[in-house]
Amino acid sequence: MPVFCFGALAMAVGALAVGVAGRAADGRARTVAAVAVGPPVSAVTWYVAMALGQATVVRPAGVVAWGRYADGVITIPLLVVLLGLLAGADRRTMALTMAVGAYTMATTLAATLSLGGAKFVWLAVSVGGFMTLLALMFSPLTPAADRQTRLLRAYLVVLWLGYPVLWLLGPEGLTLAPSLPTGSLAVGLDLLVKPGAGLLAVRAARS
Repeated sequence: MPVFCFGALAMAVGALAVGVAGRAADGRARTVAAVAVGPPVSAVTWYVAMALGQATVVRPAGVVAWGRYADGVITIPLLVVLLGLLAGADRRTMALTMAVGAYTMATTLAATLSLGGAKFVWLAVSVGGFMTLLALMFSPLTPAADRQTRLLRAYLVVLWLGYPVLWLLGPEGLTLAPSLPTGSLAVGLDLLVKPGAGLLAVRAARS
């Protein structure tokens, strides 16, 4: 589908932009830049898979792009690492928050692929994971965050809240708004979250 082709191209450009932004970095900023390239690169891979029809399922409600949530199993932990590096979090806390992030996206993927009552079971589990992730991000992961790290944290949290909304509205979830172009909106959200957050993280690390 064209929207997935555009998503792959946009994410490739985003990954290149993050790489260029971190090219002259050193020390911690170089580590942050290396991690920040990961989310858009992963997204490129999954958008290509969705464009080829290998990470989508066609159902009566529309095309279910499950690859987007499989991508989240990779990208959410990487974004957690970015926050942890900027905030100086310890490895145990980072590992725990990464695991909760991956678990949340894995259960969202299960909800996306499920039908009937099972969808609601996995949705409830996913919501619990998401709330736990947010709690970890605001306390043990970034207890002494500086202003720029707090801004990045708020940026991510606000944008992450858009994903469950699109899930509920689109064919992946409850199809509450079947005429809404949720696929196109999700591409825009991915651009803001993956390369967008990476660019902000590199800037924060270099300041």
